[in-house]
Amino acid sequence: MTIAATPTEISIFFPVNPETDVVGYRVYRSTDPSQPKDQWGLLTNEILKANTFQDRSVESGKSYHYYVTAIDRFDNVSEPSEVVNETVP
Repeated sequence: MTIAATPTEISIFFPVNPETDVVGYRVYRSTDPSQPKDQWGLLTNEILKANTFQDRSVESGKSYHYYVTAIDRFDNVSEPSEVVNETVP
């Protein structure tokens, strides 16, 4: 997973899940990486169909941490991805 920041957004790019029954992804965010993952905020209310996401609700000078899960057509959820983080310039 890669991540990049501008003063107004953070963009996250992640590999497509190779399993054929995956229908999309969910993106989670926290400003505290030690917070339990089940308490991180869900950023994607709808299942994300693409393997990129732009977080436009960021503030300059703050650090944000993200992880992604994949969802299959039976609503099974993958293990969380690695956590990536970025500080907004």
